[in-house]
Amino acid sequence: MAESAVDRPLIEQVRQEDEQRETRWTLFPRVRAGYPQGLSAGLGVIRARLPTSWECVTACPFRGLTLQVEPGIRGVQLSAGFATLIAEQHHRKHFISDVHVAFGVKGVLLHRWDDSTRSSAERRFAGIEFSFTVTRINFSIGTMRRLERVPGGDWIVSAGAGWGF
Repeated sequence: MAESAVDRPLIEQVRQEDEQRETRWTLFPRVRAGYPQGLSAGLGVIRARLPTSWECVTACPFRGLTLQVEPGIRGVQLSAGFATLIAEQHHRKHFISDVHVAFGVKGVLLHRWDDSTRSSAERRFAGIEFSFTVTRINFSIGTMRRLERVPGGDWIVSAGAGWGF
């Protein structure tokens, strides 16, 4: 199918705009209290494509893949997912300073270490977490299932509140 002359300038404009974007890996923090980890502090990274001219000293839209590790008092959580953040970097090139609004959906793996009487199989969970932030205050809720089949409850609900994303 041949391109019409009317469509060509628009397609060229889109290509030119895409060529002026770069992929950025930007770090973001989170500190929260919740169940099952207790107190935890995490560091994540988001992969976003932004115009090369944007310094993000004011609010910028970050949208893309996220990876996060979050050790806590009662366990460690690893997650991967997709998020949209409206955030500022100020003058920190690879670090988000302020998250104004954000929403993300993540697959999570949790390893709990709060009870030494449990076997390793009783302490590993996998599931999904929804996380959102409004004016730097983060809320998260999720559900996880025990990875190994053992007697007792297989499902737990996670919830937390804190700062960051």
